[in-house]
Amino acid sequence: MRVYFDMAVGGKSIGRIDFRLYEDVPKTAENFRALCTGERGLGKTTKKPLHYKGSIFHRIIAGFMCQGGDFSNRNGTGGESIYGAKFADENFKHKHTKAGLLSMANAGPNTNGSQFFITLAPTPHLNGKHVVFGEVIDGMDVVRKMVAVDRGRNDKPVMDVTIADCGEISAKSTEEKRAKKKKKKDAKAKKHRDDDSDDRSSRSRERKPPSSRRSRDASESPKRHSKRSRSRSRSRSRRHRSSSPDEHHRRRSSSPRRDRRRRSSSDDRSSRR
Repeated sequence: MRVYFDMAVGGKSIGRIDFRLYEDVPKTAENFRALCTGERGLGKTTKKPLHYKGSIFHRIIAGFMCQGGDFSNRNGTGGESIYGAKFADENFKHKHTKAGLLSMANAGPNTNGSQFFITLAPTPHLNGKHVVFGEVIDGMDVVRKMVAVDRGRNDKPVMDVTIADCGEISAKSTEEKRAKKKKKKDAKAKKHRDDDSDDRSSRSRERKPPSSRRSRDASESPKRHSKRSRSRSRSRSRRHRSSSPDEHHRRRSSSPRRDRRRRSSSDDRSSRR
């Protein structure tokens, strides 16, 4: 079961507190649920509506607890259960192990009525004395706003910390809230994925120009290589032609003619003598 309080300080709304009531303390949980809805009419002893709506948190101690539920006297001396004045302690299965737990206030063993408190820290010294029957599942920030209100005598807030409205949260409402929360979470995750995708695309586009230049360089490189190759080829061809057999033969054949002329000239000089 789930129930809620819409809280106000000095008549000004400060938000909602959602509670989950434990199934293994059914009598205590049902008492609290019915007091949230106000479905039981008037109390047998108080003659007041069995309803938390309009009641106040009359005692708040920072680091300990916030106490409320006295819908008749509003000071911690009144209140009434849906079963009559008081009812017995159901069980002590749950311990006061953390902040945000719902537990029954009492005046001793088996004196449970309508008053309750919300823990603000682990309170193990209350184990076995007060029945824990639920916990805050949403709205601890609202509880902290309540604690922030200045207090006077007997730890009573100087401004009324009021349960402006309260009631039961239906299973359908719970599912709708979960679906809405999931939808919001999925939309946020999708936006995050889309942003990541856009970032990757942007980085990819930024990297393209260098790769394009490398591509052009790569395509131009063979051309330059080809030009150098052709140049070397022509050079080798020229060297090859200059040392061809015909040219070499012509060079060799020119040498003997010069020798014959020298010998002829020498012979002429000899004959003159």
